[in-house]
This record gives sequence, C-alpha cells and structure tokens, in this order.
Amino acid sequence: MNWSSLKTYSALTLVSLFYGINYSVLKIVVPQYVGPYGFIVFRVIIASGVFWMIHSFNREKINWKKDGLTLTLCALTGVAVNQLLFYKGISLTSAVNGSIIMTLTPVLVLMWAFLLIGEKITRTKVIGIVLGLIGAVIILYQPDALLNAGDWRGDILVLINSASYSCYLVLVKPLMKKYKPMTVVTWVFTIAILFVIPVGMSQASSVEFSSLPPKVWWSMGYAIIIVTVVVYFLNAWTLVKVDSSVVGAFIYLQPLFATGTAILFFDEVFLLKHLLAAIFVFTGVWLVTMNKKSS
Repeated sequence: MNWSSLKTYSALTLVSLFYGINYSVLKIVVPQYVGPYGFIVFRVIIASGVFWMIHSFNREKINWKKDGLTLTLCALTGVAVNQLLFYKGISLTSAVNGSIIMTLTPVLVLMWAFLLIGEKITRTKVIGIVLGLIGAVIILYQPDALLNAGDWRGDILVLINSASYSCYLVLVKPLMKKYKPMTVVTWVFTIAILFVIPVGMSQASSVEFSSLPPKVWWSMGYAIIIVTVVVYFLNAWTLVKVDSSVVGAFIYLQPLFATGTAILFFDEVFLLKHLLAAIFVFTGVWLVTMNKKSS
C-alpha cells in the first residue's frame, strides 16, 4: 500500500469513527433539548458558513447551466433528505439499530449506480444485495418484547436516509472530477439551506439556549464541526481518490464504533439479533464491493 492509499483509507476510517460515535452523541441532544429538524437547520447553516470562510481563500466558478441541477440534487439527497431523516430516525431508534442499517449504504450505492449510470449488476452483486436486505429485515423486525430496543419507525427513516445518501455518493462523483472538493461541498450545503429551513425553522426558533447544559453544547459542537464540516470534506476529498463504492464500503466500520460507544458510555444493550443482522449485512456488502473489479 502506497502513501497516497494509506492517507485515503485513514481518512475513510476516521469518517467511520466520527460517524460511529455520532449515533450516541446525538441522543444527548435530540430530541430532549433540540428537535431533530431544528438541529439540522443549525447544522447546515453553521457548516455552510464555515465552508464559505474556507472556500473564500480559493474560489472557483461553477457552470450553473450545466451542473446546477446536479448540485441541487446533491443538496437534496446528500444533506436535506439525508440529515432530516437520519436525525429524526436516530431520535426514535437505538444507536445500534441505526448504525447497522446504515451499513446497507454500499449495497444501495451500487443499486443507484445501476439505475442512474447503467452500471452492470452481476449474480454475485445480486446475492450481496439480497443478503444485505435480509440483514435490514432482521434489524427492522421488532417482537413486542424488544420494542424498547428501538422504534421501527426510526429504523425505516434511517433506512430511507441511507438510500438518499447512497444516491448522493453516485451523483456527486462526476462533480468531484470537475471541481475542487471544497467548492462542491460549499455549494451543496448552501443550496441545502433552502430545503431545511421550511422544515425545521419552527423547531430551531423554539430552542431555549440559556437552559442547555454543557454536555449538550459539546455534543452539538461535535455534530456540527466534526461530523459535518470535517466528515463531509474528508468524504469529498476521498471521492477524488477512489470510487463511490469504496467510500461506501468503509461504513462497515460504523457498527463497530457505534456499538462500542453505545455499550461503553450509554448503557445500550447489544442483542443477538444485532449480531445476526450484522453478519448478513457485512457479508452482502463484502460480496458487492469485492466483486467490483471482476464485473
């Protein structure tokens, strides 16, 4: 492995680590202190401001006639729908459920690639998709005795969020070949403001900031600066280096980090069905991504 690959894979590992921790950190803030939609308004606006401060040092023009629609779709799928549904979903379900469902992203990336750009899906890829979906069904199924481990409605929202983010990874790849990563991310977040404000402004305006304890401020800071600014830039940077499916494949690591954080610090319980679902999902995603070179 050369130095360039090591840097890329290290960045992707950090992204999974930051995301994995975020599943539990979010539950400190949402929904007890800040509504999920309201928090997205703060997250997108503040992150957009930070991106513009960085982008101002090296501005780049966008061909809006040719790429405006794609940027808008990226803002919708990669920020607005993705984040609104994820934060609402994770406020309803458990961190462990959410992290395992999100490992379907690499499978969904290849499905979107087939639908949007005509990428061939082989028999091995189909088997991988089926195994991944079985894993999702296992995690979504909640007998009455286990309802306290996670709300199925939250699981559904996280699943839709995963599909939306997967679509974003496919849509944004061509833009990364034409523009600098910071240019793309800056405009994606700026456009996304138009989508999230109508949905979350009422929740955002009702937050009583004076009553927020320090742990909530720290958690919000982590979600906005680390999981938004740092993670989205690292993802954009790595998309220049590797295919979308490789970026998606590193989501394998999120359940490991999320489960460890939830069990160590937030007293969540890891159930046998989580392990079974993870085995199906990991196997399915591995088959899909490992088959890429031979397809």
